[in-house]
Amino acid sequence: MLDCIERKRHIRGPREIVVASLMTVVVLNVSGAASLNAQTTADNAPMVHAPSMPEWQKAAGGKLEFEVASVRQSSPDAPRRGYDDLMPFDGAPPAKGLFSANLQLFIYVIFAYKIVDASQYQQLMTQLPQWSQTTQFDIEARAEGTPTRDQLRLMLQSLLEDRFKLTMHTEVKQGPVYALVLEKPGKPGPQLQPHPESEVCVAMTDSQTPDAGGTAKRPLFCGLDAWRTPDGQLHLRMVDVTMEQAAGFLSGMGTVFGGMENRPFLDRTGLTGHFDFNLEFTPEKNGPASNAQTDFGGQTAVGAIKNQLGLKLIKQTGPVNAIVIDHVEMPSAN
Repeated sequence: MLDCIERKRHIRGPREIVVASLMTVVVLNVSGAASLNAQTTADNAPMVHAPSMPEWQKAAGGKLEFEVASVRQSSPDAPRRGYDDLMPFDGAPPAKGLFSANLQLFIYVIFAYKIVDASQYQQLMTQLPQWSQTTQFDIEARAEGTPTRDQLRLMLQSLLEDRFKLTMHTEVKQGPVYALVLEKPGKPGPQLQPHPESEVCVAMTDSQTPDAGGTAKRPLFCGLDAWRTPDGQLHLRMVDVTMEQAAGFLSGMGTVFGGMENRPFLDRTGLTGHFDFNLEFTPEKNGPASNAQTDFGGQTAVGAIKNQLGLKLIKQTGPVNAIVIDHVEMPSAN
C-alpha cells in the first residue's frame, strides 16, 4: 500500500484520502493492535442508542442478494483486482451487474457498508482478525438486471454474512469530536461559496479523471475531488455538498492533515443549502497542527480551514457512530 501511494503522485479524487487512511490503520495493525474483540471507541462512554438502518440502505431496497456468486481464497502472489471500483464513495456501478474483485476482507467491508468516515477505519481494523487484512479473496458474482452501486453494496453485505458469517452493528456513543463552526458568525470564507444552481457537476469515473493539473483544468466533479498540485500541496474540492456532507468527508482526517487527533467532524456552522469549496494546504509531517505556515511555504490544514473557508475546529464531546464487529470467520471452500 505504501508503494501504491508512492507510484501515484496524483491520486484521483477521494482515493488519496482513503488510501492514506488505510495506510494509517495498516501501520496500526503492524504494531499489534488487531484483535477480534478489541474495542477502540470510547468503551467507557455511555451508549446513547443503536441507530436504525441508514437511509441509503432503505432507499436501495433493504436486503438484496446476488443471483450467483463464488468466493475463494487467492494465492499469496495473486495480483489485487477491483480496488478502484470498490471505494466507498459514489461512482458508476459495474457493467451488466457483474462484481469481480480480488481483495482483502476489510476492503469489501468498507465498500459493502459504505464506511466513508475515516475515523471509523481504526475501529474496524482493530476488531477484525489479522487474516482479514492480509489474505485476499477472489469474489466473482452476478446480479440480475442492472443494479445501482448501493444495491451492489447490499448484495455484498448478504454475501459477507453468508460466506464469512460476518455480523456487525453500530452504536451511537458520546465521544470526542471536532465541532466545525464559523470563525465569524454568518460569514463564510472566500473559498466556501453557495453552489450555483446553474452549475452542473458530473460523476467521477476513471475515464474522466485527469492525471494532474490545477482546478481550472479539471472537470467539475460532484462531491469530493482531491489531488496534489505540482508544488506538493494537497487540494480538496467539494462541489454541491451540504455542510453535513462536507464535515463527513473531512471527518477523522488527522492522518492526512497532520498533527490532528483522529476524531469525527460534526457540522455546527448553522449553514443550510448546498456549497462549493476549495481547500489547499501542505500536510504537516510531525508535531501538532497549527495556524502557521509550514516549512514548505504552504498553509497547514487548520490554517487553510480558517483562512480559506472561514471555519474553525473546536474539540467537544458529541455523538459518535461506533462500529462493533460481533462475529467473523474464514470462509469455507466453494
